[in-house]
Amino acid sequence: MNRHKRTSLTTLGTAVLAVTTLLAGQAHAAVIWDGDASRGTGVFAHIGSNCAAPGSVTAVADTARGDVWRFRKPAGSDRCESRGIAVGGTDYTFANGGTYYLGWTSKLSAAVDNNAVFQWKSYGDHLQNWPVVLKMINGRLTMIQRQPDGTVDTIWSRPFAANSWSHIVVGLHLSDETRGGWVELWIDGARQTFSDGTQRWACRTFDAENHPKWGVYGAGSSAVDHYVDALKVGTSYGDVD
Repeated sequence: MNRHKRTSLTTLGTAVLAVTTLLAGQAHAAVIWDGDASRGTGVFAHIGSNCAAPGSVTAVADTARGDVWRFRKPAGSDRCESRGIAVGGTDYTFANGGTYYLGWTSKLSAAVDNNAVFQWKSYGDHLQNWPVVLKMINGRLTMIQRQPDGTVDTIWSRPFAANSWSHIVVGLHLSDETRGGWVELWIDGARQTFSDGTQRWACRTFDAENHPKWGVYGAGSSAVDHYVDALKVGTSYGDVD
């Protein structure tokens, strides 16, 4: 092979490697939102009446993790949650047809029954109050899914101890068709199997407007702190794991 051909092939190989590296970086650079507690409550689109005094959403220091969110729901209060995410100072709109992965690490101060520690909640002129919820039932973290006709399915559960950190990822493909969307779930890096034997539950996941909510809803007679760390939203599991 002559010198000019060798040089051309070397140049081409370098260019291909550069493009491949760039595309790989772009494929992974799909983190939509970083909700780290060090960035302040402006990362959430709304708190306000979702966590009225004496409840509070504050960043507190964890000896191993640094700043983490503490959703403090006092006894006698029914709710301390955030609502939605803010990107560039604006309430982010989740799109029908989009695929999103929401990742975070949770620790509850009490494993009492509640209505939700995470909600994929509907707003506006909607049919579903909430397509997907994670809640505590009898000491088990439980995922329930609701269809427009009000049918509620318990699709997954497992024991969940108080005062122990667990990493959670919820994958959502959004669709307003009855079985057009889907839900996926990972706990501590392990993909979970739902009650129908699949790892992707087909369901309706989008209504007029949907937003994620973290915190504590329900357990009105109990004081519960929900500590949340490493909040992220992306377009792939790798963006938020």
